[in-house]
Amino acid sequence: MRKLKVIVFDIKGRFAHFRKFYSNSSSLTYGIPPRTTLVGIIAAILGYERDEYYQVLDSEKLHITSRKMTPTNKLIQTLNYIRAENIKDIMIPKKHTQVPFEILTGENGIVFRVYLFHEKKEILNEIEDRLITRRFFYPPSLGGVNFLSNINYIDTVEAKEVYSQDYIRISTPIRTESLIELSIDSYKGKIIKERMVVDFDANRMAKEIISYIYDDEGNNIAAKVTDKVYGLSDGENIVFM
Repeated sequence: MRKLKVIVFDIKGRFAHFRKFYSNSSSLTYGIPPRTTLVGIIAAILGYERDEYYQVLDSEKLHITSRKMTPTNKLIQTLNYIRAENIKDIMIPKKHTQVPFEILTGENGIVFRVYLFHEKKEILNEIEDRLITRRFFYPPSLGGVNFLSNINYIDTVEAKEVYSQDYIRISTPIRTESLIELSIDSYKGKIIKERMVVDFDANRMAKEIISYIYDDEGNNIAAKVTDKVYGLSDGENIVFM
């Protein structure tokens, strides 16, 4: 039975935007941060340059996921973008185009709890140290650079693999391809299904796209899954994205 040293922290903000990879003229947002966004947050903390960390923090090395801690809602704002056909149009704008922009927000802001483990002990220890001392190389944000956020280190806990033929209550997003069965007898929440990019290659092209389900208010989902489930010391069960 494998045991992991899992780092837990909260990331909080007033607004967020996690652009759906398939949205074009309208900038739509996911209800939770995709794995690629979570990886970007860790890269910002460590000081990795844009597009230079995909191999170091890919899904085989960095195991990461998050839990929605607060209810959220979405609102649409219309943004004025410069319509540029060449460099001169950027320096001296002549035309503009309006684009609908979807924003994630909540009554008291937005909070996601992040869980992570890295296969390399040195990287894991550096992440832990920077979170504890709050030495972030770049300011973390909830999606776009305009949505700056606060990070609070919670704890570093031991996680053990959970084996059960019965339903397991899971608090993080679940891959639909690993889902065997859901228990809906006493379930009163709202399950959302969204399709997300898991990893990028060196050219920022999607390597893998997966569908996930999660509860819109962050409630646990009782399910039977084929993915590895890890139980934390407080009784919470998670699945890495």
